[in-house]
Amino acid sequence: MNRRDFVSRVTLGAAAVCTTLGKASPAAAQSGRVNLRFIGMMGFVERSDQSFLVATPGAAHHHMVHVPFLMARAGSRAASTFGMTPAAGVIPAAFDMQLVGTRPADFVYRSLANTAIDVVSGVDGAVTNAASQMAHLADIAPGKRVRGNLEKWASATISLRGGRVENSSAHPDAGKEWSFGTYRQALTDAVNYSNSDGQATTVRLTGATEAATLTVESGEAAELWIVSAADPGDRQNAPTRLVHSELLFDYLVDAPPVLAECAAATGREVPPTALPFLHPTSASTGLIAGSMAPPLTDFCYIADILLRPFRSK
Repeated sequence: MNRRDFVSRVTLGAAAVCTTLGKASPAAAQSGRVNLRFIGMMGFVERSDQSFLVATPGAAHHHMVHVPFLMARAGSRAASTFGMTPAAGVIPAAFDMQLVGTRPADFVYRSLANTAIDVVSGVDGAVTNAASQMAHLADIAPGKRVRGNLEKWASATISLRGGRVENSSAHPDAGKEWSFGTYRQALTDAVNYSNSDGQATTVRLTGATEAATLTVESGEAAELWIVSAADPGDRQNAPTRLVHSELLFDYLVDAPPVLAECAAATGREVPPTALPFLHPTSASTGLIAGSMAPPLTDFCYIADILLRPFRSK
């Protein structure tokens, strides 16, 4: 089917867009802080109430496939609540350079394919947005349309209400200036979400027949990683020109793709790693990938669709 058949009649930047829609310490989560770390290719869509819908690319839209999964520390309450399991051969540092030096055995996983997560922190639904380095699709493709059925089009969705998002990095090329034709901006591949002022936070995960809820009271801590990683067969290993840009345009907007380029990008080589839940069978189970991926150099950036011309520094 022509992908334009799936596109809504909404314009990027219009209020109607969102009415439906160095080495860090491997220490445990900071006391009183809920932290969700988003890494890889996904889109943050600002809703009319300034909450966010986060969507990961589906597997059917383009020849490049990204696999969404949840990662947590083994033995944590989040790992137990969401039924997360070990994955042989998976190296967390391959996806997040801030985990260099950690033990792979200390992490567990869950497939996010065909899954929704709802995160509510405090009583104010608006998310404080300090994440200025997501790719601004309203500037890259001005006046183009966003998919009205984005939640059906995505492989996983995460709703964020309350709390704060800010720039982070999981790859050494994050923070560098990238060009989309004549438009240029700094890009990141990781965004951190945290609760505001230690407020109580609820994380609810649902699938077709499953539901699990983690409630983190004020003063407690929780730490989760939400990753959208490239299928090993789709890794291009061309760090200065990101062909994965095509996927974001394919599943988010009605516009010809504009590839991100950065002459200063170096890529990042890591030991070969397996990818958890490469071929998921449901919202909660999947087959752990048996083959090892080649060294990963790709930079999979995060995009946004904002209602306001907000650009924090």
